[in-house]
Parts: sequence; C-alpha cells; structure tokens
Amino acid sequence: IRYYTDIGLLKAAMTTEGGHRLYEEIPTMERLAKIKRMVAKGLTLPEIQSQIDKELTVKKILVVDDEPEIVDFFKELFETAMPHQIEVANDGFKAGRLVQTFGPDLVILDLLLPGVDGFQVCRMIREDEETKHTKILAVTGYDSPEIRKKILDSGADDFLGKPLEYNQTLEKICNLLGVSRKETPKK
Repeated sequence: IRYYTDIGLLKAAMTTEGGHRLYEEIPTMERLAKIKRMVAKGLTLPEIQSQIDKELTVKKILVVDDEPEIVDFFKELFETAMPHQIEVANDGFKAGRLVQTFGPDLVILDLLLPGVDGFQVCRMIREDEETKHTKILAVTGYDSPEIRKKILDSGADDFLGKPLEYNQTLEKICNLLGVSRKETPKK
C-alpha cells in the first residue's frame, strides 16, 4: 500500500501529524482489487497508472433497460453531465456479462427485464466479491413501497420511479458516483 501510494496508484485520505497515512477502507480495497486484476492481466505499472488516471475522470456506466426511450434519456443525460463511458444491456443475461467484463462504476438497472429480472441481477452483483461495491440505481415504472423495499433489500443503493425527471435523476447519479454536478439544469 505504501509503494502504490508513493507511485500514485492509491491516495491516502489524510496524513497524521506524525506522517502516517490513513486510508478509507472501501475505496482503498476497491482500488487494490482493480490493481490486482490489472496485474493478473499482465499490465505493467505504467499501463496500470494510465488506466487508473483515466478511471478517475471517466465514469463507467451500464444502463440496463429494455425500453429504447429510457436508454436514450440516460445517454442524453450523460452527454453533458460528466466524462463517461457507457454500455447498454437490454436484458438481464447481457447485464450480467457486462458487469463482469465492463466493470462499471454505476449500474442503472430496470427491474422488469426479459430473462433474468433486475432483482436477480442486483443480488448477483452484490454476491460477487469483485463487483459487490458497484453502485446500483434501480429504476421502475411500478413504484410502490413494496417494490422499493424489495429492491433495496436486494442490494440497490438507490431507487427511481418512472417517469424519470432530469434534475432528480442527475442528482441521484452524482451522489452515487461521488461527483459534483457541473452543468446547468435542464427544464
């Protein structure tokens, strides 16, 4: 950890008066897991550093929805909101594959999907050691207290009911990703 901090792959949350570095546990463990995966793929330290630097600015977002209008809404929202890399899945099976291969920072997950439903996808993400810290924003047209409880119990970080409202959606996404909102609100 000390070496990775010295070369810039990890960031300490703070340094004590005595010069000891303190780290936030979850982000540090997530970063170490990413570094471990990159080393296993045979990447060199400079290649890992380049990829980590890119990841700090570009957010990877997986939109899982079978409605093209909803996918278009999110694509438009991200065009102005933040640097991003987006992938789309229109069913639960493809979502499961992309969570593993794409490694998203955020999964925007419709609950009613063909094949594997959103509840199962959510549980799968949470049960996998490599993806369990991925942020999940559940989205559904069937907004009820029971559905909310069920998806939050399945592991989603937050929930939105359809129809989606631009400002509320962007605020929730920025909060989940830990980024500040930079653009002017859309009406």
